[in-house]
Amino acid sequence: MKSKVSMTSTSLSYKARLNSIDALRGLAALTVVFYHARPMFWVGLGEIWKQYGLSININSWSGYATAPLYFGGLAVYLFFIISGYCIHRRGAQQLISDSKASLNLKQYAIRRIWRIYPTYIVALLITALVDVYVRTYYPIEVNSGQSNSLFTFIMSLLALPGLAAPYFGSNTVFWTLAVEIHFYIVYPILFYISRKHGAVKTLALTFAISLIYISGDFLLNLSDLFPYRGSGNPIFLPFLFTWTFGFYLAEVEVGRAALPKRYCLIAALGVIIVLIASLFGLSSLVAFSSTLPLGGLLYWSIKPQGNRFWGCQLGSLFTKVGLFSYSLYAIHRPILLFIKVSVAPFGERFITLIPALSASSLAVLVAWFFFLLVEKRTLKPIA
Repeated sequence: MKSKVSMTSTSLSYKARLNSIDALRGLAALTVVFYHARPMFWVGLGEIWKQYGLSININSWSGYATAPLYFGGLAVYLFFIISGYCIHRRGAQQLISDSKASLNLKQYAIRRIWRIYPTYIVALLITALVDVYVRTYYPIEVNSGQSNSLFTFIMSLLALPGLAAPYFGSNTVFWTLAVEIHFYIVYPILFYISRKHGAVKTLALTFAISLIYISGDFLLNLSDLFPYRGSGNPIFLPFLFTWTFGFYLAEVEVGRAALPKRYCLIAALGVIIVLIASLFGLSSLVAFSSTLPLGGLLYWSIKPQGNRFWGCQLGSLFTKVGLFSYSLYAIHRPILLFIKVSVAPFGERFITLIPALSASSLAVLVAWFFFLLVEKRTLKPIA
């Protein structure tokens, strides 16, 4: 008789390992926040170089130190990998115990809807309020292409922004939340493929799908078919391999799959491809190739040495932020925009990074209260 995968039960060992995953979430969330705050409040590397060059100045050298944030967007792909790992880790554990285990689709759907939608809906509403405020008093900061219509709101809830409507308002991270919902829909298919054919073939299939889409986009400009593409890709296909790699790592963890012995060399190759693809502006290839090193980071983090590392004081701080990383990710953009128009109503930017750091810190604080009021309630299963 086939057993049903429980989406609420977990082992004590799995709970202990979640600390390192929360630390990664916290690191990724803080990276994204400052990645967005930096260009909103700071004049940028070009202006700093123009004014200071290599002269000894706190504003110049602190600014130069943030140059790696050029790759800050990679934190989004780390979120995708973490998501694939966390969604499947219990399913992988069940499959290693019972190769014929099946997924409780009703329970899975209820849990995913309850986990993502309350926070998502309130984030949409907060974005709308901030956008109305900015549009009324600070129109200089309004993007002419943004939409706060009821239709766009509904399309966002249906995970169709960029496909059937523009993205909602000024909150540019919403494209990733829509793609995340696409992954949730696809997961049961990946589960059953892995159960029948194994994790390696599942990963190989998604590798081929993502690579074919990325190649087609490069050769045929498939992205032009999406009139509302906005700041991100409205469809999950180019990121399917990335998300499934996290899925695969959950299989590796329980022993249903393995990584190559010299995976560090493969990850290094991924880094090289990321750097080259970045030079040519090939964003989809950047996401695809970053899967290898970012996946390695996650795999290292769930191993004993990684857990010990994230158990240090700095890691503990990231872990605490990781607890409310979804809230922080979902609402930091409208918070930053509200702060920006309050301190720089005419769009001015600052020579020092202090405003960007202060705004980021305030966004973290507000997101914590948002977590307590909204997201925390969704952590308790309702089925």
